Amino acid sequence: MKLFTLAIVMICSLSFSSLKADDFSDAIVKAKKKLGEAMNKNEKAALLKVRGDFERILQLKKNPWIVNYYLASIDFAFSYIGIEEKNNDDVKKYTESSLALLDKATEANDEFAEAWILKLAVNSNRWIYDSQSMNDILAKQAEAKDRAKKLEPGNPRLYLIDGMNTYYTPESFGGGVEKAQPLFEKSWELFQTYIPKDETYPEWGKDQAAGMLALCYIKNEKLDDAKKWIDKALEVSPESGFIKNYVMKEYEKAGGK
Repeated sequence: MKLFTLAIVMICSLSFSSLKADDFSDAIVKAKKKLGEAMNKNEKAALLKVRGDFERILQLKKNPWIVNYYLASIDFAFSYIGIEEKNNDDVKKYTESSLALLDKATEANDEFAEAWILKLAVNSNRWIYDSQSMNDILAKQAEAKDRAKKLEPGNPRLYLIDGMNTYYTPESFGGGVEKAQPLFEKSWELFQTYIPKDETYPEWGKDQAAGMLALCYIKNEKLDDAKKWIDKALEVSPESGFIKNYVMKEYEKAGGK
C-alpha cells in the first residue's frame, strides 16, 4: 500500500492549563482541523506537535477511546512516512504503537466502529516487517472488518479501507483493481449521505475515495475518467496531500495533462 496518508483527521495547538472537561468537544474539533492540515503537508514536526496536543486532551479523562483513536491515526501516519523513507524500524515502531492505542480504544468502547476500521488499515502494515505472522495478520484483519461491518455497515471508511487493501493485494491472491473499484464506488456513494455521530467523530476519507477511483481508471488507462475523479476529490478537499502528492503524480506519469 502506498501513500494512504490515511488523511484520516486533524488537531489544534492547545494549552492544557486552559482546558476544562466542558471544553472537550471544542478541543477535539480544533485538533481535528490541525491534524488534517498536518496530514496534507505530511510533515513530521507538525504531526509531532499535534500528537502532543492530543496527549494533553487525553488528560481531561473524557472519552479516552476517541482520543486514543486520534493518537493511533497519527502514529499510523508516522508509519507511512517510515514506508516512504524505507525505514522498516520506524514502520514497525509506529505500527505497533498505533495498534496498541487502538486496542485501548476498543477495550474502552467495543462499539466504536471507527477504531475497528482503523485496525483493518493498520494491520496491513504488518506485512512489511512481520509477514511470517500471516495467519495472525489475516485473523486480525478479518476480526476488525467483521466487527466494523456489524457495528456500522454504512460507514464509507470501511469500504475505503477494504478497497485499499484489495487494490494493493496481487490479483493472484484475490486482490487487484477490478475487485477494488466497486468498493471505492460504494465508499463514495455512502459518503454522500453519511453523517458522523457527533462533531468529535472522524470525517476523513471522501477525497481518498475519489482519489482511489482515479487510480483505478489510471491503471485501466482511462485518463479522462481519472481526471474527473481527481477534480471531484479536489472539490471535496482542495489541499488534499493524497491527491496532490500522489494521485496527480501517477496521473501525470501515465500521460495525463
